[in-house]
Amino acid sequence: MNVLWIKDNKTGHEKQVKVLLDELSKDLELDIDERIVKERFPFFRTINQVEKNYYDIVIGAGHKTYSLLLDVKKYQKDNCKTIAVLSPTFRKDYFDIICAPLHDKNKFKSSDNVIFFEGSLAKVSTNEPIKDITMIAVGGTNKHYRFDIDHLIYQISFLINLYSNNDIYIFNSRRTPDSFNKELDRITKNNANITFVNINNNQSISIDEVLQKASTKFISRDSMNMMYESLSTRGYTYLLDMKHIKSNNKVVKNVNHLIANRKIGYVDTSDIINGISKLKLEKQNSYNDVYAEVEKVAFEIRKYL
Repeated sequence: MNVLWIKDNKTGHEKQVKVLLDELSKDLELDIDERIVKERFPFFRTINQVEKNYYDIVIGAGHKTYSLLLDVKKYQKDNCKTIAVLSPTFRKDYFDIICAPLHDKNKFKSSDNVIFFEGSLAKVSTNEPIKDITMIAVGGTNKHYRFDIDHLIYQISFLINLYSNNDIYIFNSRRTPDSFNKELDRITKNNANITFVNINNNQSISIDEVLQKASTKFISRDSMNMMYESLSTRGYTYLLDMKHIKSNNKVVKNVNHLIANRKIGYVDTSDIINGISKLKLEKQNSYNDVYAEVEKVAFEIRKYL
């Protein structure tokens, strides 16, 4: 099958499409053609010319891609299918398939063409983790949680002491403030067992590989995709403590649901007396299955195709 993948250059979007195409490729022979969205003027987006009557599937994730998915289909054969990953805000009925997170369900009046999944689509790994590897992943400034540098560094310092005999890998993101990166440099530079993988330095250590190997993983609450990527592997996943900005935010509600149902662990920073806090780890239920949302979505797509 010939596939046109329209990309918006956003890592979180493109990773979800890639894992979905990888999963579909296990049973379907896919020839994938990639195009990156070009923004020439405000609200005017294009891609390089594509062949007419060529693609069986046109797929993309993110607001910049959706109109182009529909535009390309106009010049394709009738059996060409459009697959929108995540939640388009317009012409929802025009897409053949929409793969949308469950927390966006209220955005759809009809779900006839929608396949819902929990959280985000992530690569599934059932490999046995390595006991003495720990991973910490932090996001940055966001609209869901307050990115309190001192509070987060306090927790990371606690984890470094708690897992002092482990190999610890700390990953930042493009949203991480420079001031936070400098603090990470400061607290990790004299520790031979700690590797700070700064995304700005183009280091070659793969976060996906470490994610699969680590037996304990700590994720900042603003990093929704990373959270579900971690839950799609074995080992224990914990959330770093962060204060929400609005309690009715869909991301905050999702996180609270995971915690309440013990689907994920967390760092507890509850006060014990007069503002003095003692950090402790609250584990997720050890009997939880590894998340396999991408496998479920791919199964439904294959049935449709």
